[in-house]
Amino acid sequence: MSTPDSSHPASSFSTVVAMLAAQLEVDAATILPETELATLGVDSLTVAELIFDLEDKFDITLGDERPSLVVVQDIVDNIDRYIHLKSTS
Repeated sequence: MSTPDSSHPASSFSTVVAMLAAQLEVDAATILPETELATLGVDSLTVAELIFDLEDKFDITLGDERPSLVVVQDIVDNIDRYIHLKSTS
């Protein structure tokens, strides 16, 4: 199980958690890196909306690639990867 560390800025994890909590109307404290999206009731429409919101928030474009997202940390890892790619280009 992954936890936020220096390679995954707390700000991106915190942002993902805050957005999920607001969108799903759940307590943010219950959302951990290893929390399964299905357990939260996340469906494909919720993922799509979240991706659009995160792209706007972090000024990135995830493109057409839609990786497998099983746990919250999967979302954070993908966001961090695109933030890193943007900063190195």
